[in-house]
Amino acid sequence: MLLKIYSSLVQGGGIQTDKGTDPPDKKDMKPSTATNPENGLSQILRLVLQELNLFYSRDVNGVCLLYDLLHSPWLQALLKVYDCLQEFKEKKLVPATTHAQTLSYEVVGILRETPKSPETQELRQILQAPHFKALLSAHDTVAQKDFEPLLPPLPDNIPDSEEAMRIVCLVKNQQPLGATIKRHEMTGDILVARVIHGGLAERSGLLYAGDKLVEVNGVSVEGLDPEQVIHILAMSRGTIMFKVVPVSAPPVNSQKMVYVRAMTEYWPQEDPTIPCMDAGLPFQKGDILQIVDQNDALWWQARKISDLGTCAGLIPSNHLLKRKQREFWWSQPYQPHTHLKSIICECADTSNPACASWGSLLLLSQGCHLKSYSAPSCLWIYKIFQFIKMQMFLCR
Repeated sequence: MLLKIYSSLVQGGGIQTDKGTDPPDKKDMKPSTATNPENGLSQILRLVLQELNLFYSRDVNGVCLLYDLLHSPWLQALLKVYDCLQEFKEKKLVPATTHAQTLSYEVVGILRETPKSPETQELRQILQAPHFKALLSAHDTVAQKDFEPLLPPLPDNIPDSEEAMRIVCLVKNQQPLGATIKRHEMTGDILVARVIHGGLAERSGLLYAGDKLVEVNGVSVEGLDPEQVIHILAMSRGTIMFKVVPVSAPPVNSQKMVYVRAMTEYWPQEDPTIPCMDAGLPFQKGDILQIVDQNDALWWQARKISDLGTCAGLIPSNHLLKRKQREFWWSQPYQPHTHLKSIICECADTSNPACASWGSLLLLSQGCHLKSYSAPSCLWIYKIFQFIKMQMFLCR
């Protein structure tokens, strides 16, 4: 057993021996660390020392080294520290007073009425020193436990079915918020329609599409139009605080980024159907776009490959663009007879590369030649050809 104790102590390190140390008397066998007779560690050490005293005279291998170890000053000091910590854990420290600073003021007032002496003057200087006042203030703070946060009590009229809300604070500088809102058709609630990729709201990770807006900077949005809410946001500077009801399941964009080349041009200022004109992304034919979000069937989020560090913008989806072009071609007004005739006359020469496609129109038309043709039939052939041309253009 002694060898096991010795090996464990040796592995712990820090063993220092004094060779030639004589065995102490029996009266020195009481360890100085036995401040508490009920302490388990002190009892074990006392028994070990008593057992070592029996084996010391037999000159058992390692006993002298272990005996010197247990009597080393550093181990005795360490055991004293351990005993003090054990006593500290058992005692519950209670401050003598929780208003030491008030007591100090009272003592200073009494000292002013007492006859002056060097002692009273020195005591007044100590009590009125800034550092000592700060020390007493810290003492009272710890004694009164003022450092613990105090939450306001819950109101009694909270219904059990109230939705959980989340408070979102965003610091808005000169950059846009990066989110659009809409009104729910059935409930009339103001919802977050979409969160623009790369915008302030998307980078914060606190707003999601579908979240219900309750308050903006302490102003309730119940009954307000989306335009009024946008006006409140536009007039806000610095920190904007939202109170929202989070969506049950935040949407996850699992789609991969797609790169496309624009085969037409688009100007958000000329599109009355765009949800937010300021969030639109204008592009021209030949621009390469990075599609970052296709969750909306009508409006995608994209950015130009030349400006990947900027916030994404809204562009019409492929489905919406086809629908817009179909509506545009089929909604053209009836063209006059002479205008259609002039078009056919100008493009009758199929050798001209610019009129090669119009030559196909002349081949498709029957009776639609220069001298005798029916204007209504030629108009419909013209529209059918343009529709086919548009479909071929989109499928490139």
